[in-house]
Amino acid sequence: MSLPHYMLLSPAWRSLSPVARSILIELAAIYNCSNNGRLALSARDAAERMRCSKNTAARAFFELIQKGFADLCSRGHFDRKTPHAAEYRLTMHRCDRTGERSSKRFMSWRPDQPESVAGTARGTAGATTETVTRRTKENCRDLSPTRDRCSHLEAANGVTTGTHIIYQRGCGVEEVEQHSGAVAGGQVGGHRHAS
Repeated sequence: MSLPHYMLLSPAWRSLSPVARSILIELAAIYNCSNNGRLALSARDAAERMRCSKNTAARAFFELIQKGFADLCSRGHFDRKTPHAAEYRLTMHRCDRTGERSSKRFMSWRPDQPESVAGTARGTAGATTETVTRRTKENCRDLSPTRDRCSHLEAANGVTTGTHIIYQRGCGVEEVEQHSGAVAGGQVGGHRHAS
């Protein structure tokens, strides 16, 4: 089994997910030059072969159909007596079921919009793109202004037992010990000051 070079260079092939590529190779392995249109592979069997979930395999089949690599010839169904897997045909080969020539629909597939590697962001309608601008003094501000780096915001030194509530007042920090309700002797910023 070989994959045509023109297919491997097509935008549709390049945009396929790894699972969809693997399932396409599985369908090509089932093809024996006389059964195109009757390539039976269920999502459950494909999931076992790909070692992925059934839903992931079903999405990969949908992707193959959407991008023109395969056509669904008959839907799969399951009843009490006989389970029937869905049957596909590869568009790169003539259909043995109907006699149709190969359509190679994947060669005319074009992406509607560029996709990011990670896919679309959750909660958005599609792929998002933004322009990256160089950092300049006008469009960038300091993340930590000088006032945030002052030493007066450091934790107050004092008793380490009991419940402590730290209040900020002005430029200092006062520590209140809850069980006694008294201010810890005029301590501001961890230093003892005369009251």
